[in-house]
Amino acid sequence: MKYAEVAVNAPPARPRTFTYTLSRPSTEYGVLSTEAPPPSELGTRNSELISIGCAVWVPFGSRFLQGVVFNLTDHSPVEATKAIAQVIDSRPLLRPYQIELARWIGEYYLSSYFDASSLMLPPGFERRILTFVQCLPDAPEEAAAALTPVQKKVFHLVQKNGRVDMRRLREKAPQKQLETAIKQLIYKGMVAKTVELERARVSAKMVPHIRLAVDNIQAEIAALEKRKAFKQAELLKVLTAESDALPLSTATRKSGASSVTARSLEKKGLVAIEQVRVARDPLAHRNFPVTPPPRLTPDQEAAWSKIRERLQSVGSRQSAVSSRTIDWDAGVFLLHGVTGSGKTEIYLRALEETVVHGKKAIVLVPEIALTPQTISRFASRFPGRVAVLHSKLSPGEQFDEWYRIRDGECDVVIGSRGAIFAPQPDLGLIVIDEEHEWTYKQHDKSPLYHARDVALKLAELTGAVVILGSATPDIASYHRAHTGRYHLLELPARVGEARLKGLPQVEVVDLRRELKQGNRSIFSRQLARGINEALSAGEQVILFLNRRGTASFVQCRNCGHVMRCRRCDMTLTYHAAENHLICHQCNYNIPPPTSCPECWSRRIKFLGIGTQKVEDETARAFPQARLLRWDRDVTRGRYSHE
Repeated sequence: MKYAEVAVNAPPARPRTFTYTLSRPSTEYGVLSTEAPPPSELGTRNSELISIGCAVWVPFGSRFLQGVVFNLTDHSPVEATKAIAQVIDSRPLLRPYQIELARWIGEYYLSSYFDASSLMLPPGFERRILTFVQCLPDAPEEAAAALTPVQKKVFHLVQKNGRVDMRRLREKAPQKQLETAIKQLIYKGMVAKTVELERARVSAKMVPHIRLAVDNIQAEIAALEKRKAFKQAELLKVLTAESDALPLSTATRKSGASSVTARSLEKKGLVAIEQVRVARDPLAHRNFPVTPPPRLTPDQEAAWSKIRERLQSVGSRQSAVSSRTIDWDAGVFLLHGVTGSGKTEIYLRALEETVVHGKKAIVLVPEIALTPQTISRFASRFPGRVAVLHSKLSPGEQFDEWYRIRDGECDVVIGSRGAIFAPQPDLGLIVIDEEHEWTYKQHDKSPLYHARDVALKLAELTGAVVILGSATPDIASYHRAHTGRYHLLELPARVGEARLKGLPQVEVVDLRRELKQGNRSIFSRQLARGINEALSAGEQVILFLNRRGTASFVQCRNCGHVMRCRRCDMTLTYHAAENHLICHQCNYNIPPPTSCPECWSRRIKFLGIGTQKVEDETARAFPQARLLRWDRDVTRGRYSHE
């Protein structure tokens, strides 16, 4: 008998799998979904339907839960096993190397295997099974007289509604009493339990398209005009001018007809209306002119020659899976280059070389804000072959991009840390720009991974080359490069005009000394002088501050009490635009207090500065300047960074 080791979406947090059999009696479970072959087929077609990486429904206690098949075996570690209820998708959603990566994440970061594998599953994958209780039409009347109070309450509620969700019933009675009551009602033949999948949160976008269904259409147009069906005739004229099917909305807009007119033509057999899948492309609103590669500097050429040599050696070897005998650290390059030294051009050359050898790549950037400018550079060199993955995309865009990547339609995937889990086939190169950034750490939910470490493990499993780029490398990466585990490549000088200007002069100003000299402004005198000089010359100024809001914290000057989040215990930040105190961890917010909640003193002080405060102070100090504040509070909307 065949068995499957399944990572189940269940509360146990430690990394482990559960064993299930592949075959079972066809009447054991009801059909859970029409999107996959019914359970009765599992016993006869298990070898075709279930393989490593498949997503399945499995019984877990009294529930059905989603799971991912991690392994198939001929032996079971336990004596009694349940059977897999249903295959969610007969095509494996995860490749073998992704299963190995999920195992490593689970064991290294101490998370469940399912949580680890869910990072790589398509958007909207996680769904629940809903349980309903409904009345049977031939329920015996004599049984109703002998019901307990809880049973009567449940039965009357179900009888009134005809069909009730178990979640609603749990609100009406304690869990233990409810389960007992329903079991008794089922035994008495008064109600029945049914299960079904909750509606998918995201799916493929289907748009109705219309096309001609006959060849000799001119005669039909003339006949319609003769009968004064001018709208129908006009719609046919629009379709004759098009070689392919048109979206129904476009056709009706061009012709001035309505969808009712189109349906009338469909009944006459003159047109065909069909649902066509339409991709939601996050880059559809942008144009990327093709740009030729620039000439490399001697420093760039030296770095590029070493990377190219490694890529060529990897390209000549068969790609795939983990080989414990090869030291893949030899395929990791630390590109240490000052700002403006041309690191991105090295990335682009490496990507071109990777594509030449029939492989694909993933490029990580630390912030979503950097993605648009990175995309424009990459899309101009790989037109139509770049995919984007980050959390600011709509669920539909994430869904379509994921399947587009899995089907091998993209040479390059660009995104923030989660893009490392993109289902990129034939992976040959991973680029991590600004590899030192803390944003590569997942810190708010399990598994708490570091994208750089995951990338190194992924490269080990696939044989891909890794390029870590930074002007200020992480100390661990720099140490590994100096001890020979990584290849260290240096770009000490800038390119182009920036090379002639050299590195900027940096000076630290002591604001305590400024305060002693009578300057109470948030700007030092030297900074104010520099801003005025730049504005007078018609230049621009960027002021950086790593704090949002107006005031960093609010304190009572009488007793010292600081306003904190009641959920996170973090200090609340005052945002003048919203006139609220906001927790930057969980978004808890309250109006600013007029008196201290501890001592009722009215000596409330707003201390510290944030980006909103800087904006207000800049407007007062430099009224001639046009201001733009760019922080998370003003970039929540779609394409707002761009």
